[in-house]
Amino acid sequence: MHVKKMVVLSALALALLPHSKPAVAGNVSGAALACYVDTNAYDQPKVGVCRSVWTPSTASNPSIAYFTVVGLTTGNYSFVWKDLETNGNPGCTGSVCIVPISTDVSGDGLAKLQVTITDLDNNAQKIVSATARYLDGWH
Repeated sequence: MHVKKMVVLSALALALLPHSKPAVAGNVSGAALACYVDTNAYDQPKVGVCRSVWTPSTASNPSIAYFTVVGLTTGNYSFVWKDLETNGNPGCTGSVCIVPISTDVSGDGLAKLQVTITDLDNNAQKIVSATARYLDGWH
């Protein structure tokens, strides 16, 4: 009888333990590309198009444009980046890409990137892009 009680108690204890959920593929449908141009302000990424204005002491020129993939669920993804101005690879591999940018007076004031996101568990893909604009507010 003692052994039966132990088996029942062990089964009950196992039933009460938290169980891990099965692995679930990610979801690329909500993904978007956000960006900001780094200034001395508290810059917030904006989806699709972002812009900043340079004036003396408010930012560096050149600066950097920061691109980040947003809206992904937990999952296993790959990211393939493309610079839409040069059709080249900007050298980024993860969900974030940082590229140099100069204002429209000292450069073209643009950084345009695209990223192909692939869910490695189910091969679903989504291509998203964003444009960063850096304007000269002084000259």
